[in-house]
Amino acid sequence: MYSWDENNVMPINSMHIITGLDIGGAETMLFKLIKDRPESYRSTIVISLTTKGVIGHRLEKIGITVIELEIRKRISFFCKFFKLKKIIQSKRPKVIHTWMYHANLMGGLAAYIANNRNIIWSIRRSELKLNESLTTYIVMKLGALFSEIIPKKIVCVANSGLKNHESYGYAKKKMTVIPNGFDLQKLKHDEVKRKKVRNSLNITDDKLVIGSVGRFHESKDFKNLVMSAIKVIPQYRNIKYMMVGRNLDSKNKILKKWINQTGFRDHFLLIGETDDIVGYMSAMDIFCLSSKTEGFPNVIGEAMSMKLPCVATNVGDVRKILGKYAIIVKPENRELLCNGLCDMLSMNEEKRIELGLRGRQRMKREYSLKKIHEKYRDLYASVIK
Repeated sequence: MYSWDENNVMPINSMHIITGLDIGGAETMLFKLIKDRPESYRSTIVISLTTKGVIGHRLEKIGITVIELEIRKRISFFCKFFKLKKIIQSKRPKVIHTWMYHANLMGGLAAYIANNRNIIWSIRRSELKLNESLTTYIVMKLGALFSEIIPKKIVCVANSGLKNHESYGYAKKKMTVIPNGFDLQKLKHDEVKRKKVRNSLNITDDKLVIGSVGRFHESKDFKNLVMSAIKVIPQYRNIKYMMVGRNLDSKNKILKKWINQTGFRDHFLLIGETDDIVGYMSAMDIFCLSSKTEGFPNVIGEAMSMKLPCVATNVGDVRKILGKYAIIVKPENRELLCNGLCDMLSMNEEKRIELGLRGRQRMKREYSLKKIHEKYRDLYASVIK
């Protein structure tokens, strides 16, 4: 049995098995857990079914052992499976924590055959979409079948994900929710960066910036966000739309076509990918999430941490995260999104500031990285018993 010291630290001899280590929600959460409490994870090994990726190299820089199995073809699966089993047998971790469908199934089976039963599965998805690949669907359903046998606990990142996976056949009694955590020391408004970004983009002090962060994908419904300008800008001429994230840049012909159709091209700022998310969020005055579907949207947590008042569609766990400190509208409805943005813009500045402040207080209370560490600490202890 493990015990904690006076600093609430539990040294964990653990193994994390994950599908890949490129930048993504699960990969970033794993990195944050380890980086924030290195004293708890000094005996940790991370195994990627594919390659080390960006996150794997970051983990190595802070002293974590990272092993890549480089599974690229189905023909190599069985060789890699038995290699994984041998690694588990030789390292004998106290806890094996797998992340995402493919790693849950392969890592869980390998651990079970290696006679290691302290297995935790993490499900990061909220739901399967209609256009999902057949392989992913099969792996998910096999996971449901084995969920009664292999894992001791199954962690979902969102309540919506838990409910959906119960309906897919996952073992209800083993499931729990641990949301993503946020580093509130790093995610905070920076007035110096705000001025620097706004000056570089020629945004004067009288302008209000509606910001959005994400990747260009149909599920994010950026078309409705862009088209909202047709109704919003004639009422509020002093606004700019700032779009930050992968493929949200001037090279995106589809996005530029939508913007041109609004007739307000000069009101849009296409930033694309950036490493300075704090700087660009500091330059915003209102945050908007327009998604059709989400599980636990990290960008909402980031926006709240940055004290940004939010207008968001009611998808996944958005309402649970935001509580009453935001304007929440029905998804895939341009008219309601426009109304939500106009309602936020019609508020006086003091009211918007108050919403932002209360949002950050909520993040500190419910979703700080410290809180999430405590939840994982208790979870690991429960499976080691």
